Amino acid sequence: MTYDVLSTATPVSPAKTGDAREAITAELVADKARWDSLIASCPDPHLPQGFAYGEGKAAKGWTVRRVVFLEAGRPVAIATVLEFRRFGLHLVNRVNRGPLFLDAAPDAAEIVGVYAALRRRWGRIWTAPLLIAPALPLGAPSDALLRSAGYRLRHRRSWQSGRIDLTVGEDALWAGLASTFRNRVRNAEKAGAELRIAQDDATYEWMLARHAENMAERGFTAADPTLLRALRLTAPEDVSVFQLLHQGEPVAGMSVVRFGTHAEYHVGWFGPAGRKLNAGNFLMWQVLRDMHRRGVRTFDVGGLKPGDGYTRFKQTMKPVEYQLAGEWMSW
Repeated sequence: MTYDVLSTATPVSPAKTGDAREAITAELVADKARWDSLIASCPDPHLPQGFAYGEGKAAKGWTVRRVVFLEAGRPVAIATVLEFRRFGLHLVNRVNRGPLFLDAAPDAAEIVGVYAALRRRWGRIWTAPLLIAPALPLGAPSDALLRSAGYRLRHRRSWQSGRIDLTVGEDALWAGLASTFRNRVRNAEKAGAELRIAQDDATYEWMLARHAENMAERGFTAADPTLLRALRLTAPEDVSVFQLLHQGEPVAGMSVVRFGTHAEYHVGWFGPAGRKLNAGNFLMWQVLRDMHRRGVRTFDVGGLKPGDGYTRFKQTMKPVEYQLAGEWMSW
């Protein structure tokens, strides 16, 4: 799901923008339970805004500020702001896939007000530049709102992904998958694929080791073990590893992170034997079933890159695809 209101939103007038800027204030949040409750209240949250992910970034040297935006004392949005310092100098501020709105359809004035309040606190020369990947959909309406709030476009490269509604139930989830996807799940089961779901330290370290090997062999970069380990230590109950076992040995694995009533695919590895068994299909189906049974409402497939083979595989799950508004800045 995305903020559909923005697909038809029009730029707000200067007077209306000014009123919203004065009305909305920012308040820091330190308590994990409160932050988790706010995340759970967001209809369309993103993993980088979760408490545990912020702790992962803290392990990488960032200072984490969690802020709730208030309008007349009422929470309307939240954001995780990352501050980077070196040798006592405040060099840059960063927001990734935020702010998040608590209303599924915030109006234009509220959106501009929240982004303006964020900019006032973290996007001035004396506070260091603010670099932001807004959690707004790609398109002219979002551009107009961000410019009204005082931001400038850095570039159009942006996060693309897809979400699957788990509330429809297991039968509807299965029926919603492409026929090729379902056939490969059946073939894996016939070939003796077995499932193991684990949350223990040893299994997670196994997943991190496979992830590091995968990055080195394939030459790509992603969240590194330092961040991932700190994330899991913060909320071990929300991080699960799904292994495909063949003849008792793990030949593929996936890690999924839950945040609030949502979850996101985060790390995967498929060995040669796992690929022969259609491990991606088998494990993704098990992830959907397990997250549904745990009461998770939506599952994010963890990123889509046009032209990529793994993206084409994810698209056979028929997610509702979305793309965010690019990278913006303020100082």
